[in-house]
Amino acid sequence: MIKENLRLSSPPNTNHQTLITKLGFTLIELLIVIAVLGGLAAIFMTSYPGAQKKARDSIRRSDIKQYQTAMEVYANKNNGQYFTVAATNIVTQCGSAPRPLVLPSCPDDPKSPAHYRMASSTLQYVLWGQLEILDDTVSPAQIQYFVVCSTGESGLKRGPDSWGTNCPI
Repeated sequence: MIKENLRLSSPPNTNHQTLITKLGFTLIELLIVIAVLGGLAAIFMTSYPGAQKKARDSIRRSDIKQYQTAMEVYANKNNGQYFTVAATNIVTQCGSAPRPLVLPSCPDDPKSPAHYRMASSTLQYVLWGQLEILDDTVSPAQIQYFVVCSTGESGLKRGPDSWGTNCPI
């Protein structure tokens, strides 16, 4: 009786070709996945450079504020007076003594050290850093700066950077 039941039941499916086609993806499924991944890559590639520029501009603003703190520390140690320097690269005024701005590390622009500038007299100073992302009021031909003054004012200013020690904000 048992032998009869075994004969009547269908034999197990051993056709390897059937198993392979059931385990794979169809061409349509693969094309859809490739199209979705391509779309995501396109979105990522267009937004990534903008995010990098914003990050570098954020670093620039932070660095200029750090130099502002160093200028105030210098003035506190020197009877409330700043050192005098014509418009120059801030980094050349920073480092260990005898340079006036003594910092453990001198922040530098992520792209070019020439983008951090300063001008100072004994009574006032202006620090500025060139930005990459322009606001809506600036034409692409102009340069935009983040400016910090000894008066405590800070903000955005369009170039050229010929304002000397007078706060342009």
